[in-house]
Amino acid sequence: MDAVFLPVKNLEESLKWYTDIFGFPLRWKNKRMAGMAIAPNCGFHIVEVKDYEPQKGYTPFNFVVNNVEEIRNKLKGKKVKVSAIKTSEPVRFDFIDINGNAISVIQLN
Repeated sequence: MDAVFLPVKNLEESLKWYTDIFGFPLRWKNKRMAGMAIAPNCGFHIVEVKDYEPQKGYTPFNFVVNNVEEIRNKLKGKKVKVSAIKTSEPVRFDFIDINGNAISVIQLN
């Protein structure tokens, strides 16, 4: 797999949100898309889609962390809408980005 594309309503606003909330650096950008870095050789692309409406009840991908409770609390502190922690395997929660996309954060040890 080469890339995961996350649709967004506004490229510039979404770049700022992901940079401010997570500190993900920008790898590249054109008029409609941008690549965000998460770690070396790991990232995702956001793509502006006019009239985009997010799907309800669907998470397009997961972020993997060592401690979901710590990350959930950090996101709550930044006023990001988060779900309760789900304790089934894997332990996880979802958050809602600036575009209404639900994204999961899972804990793998």
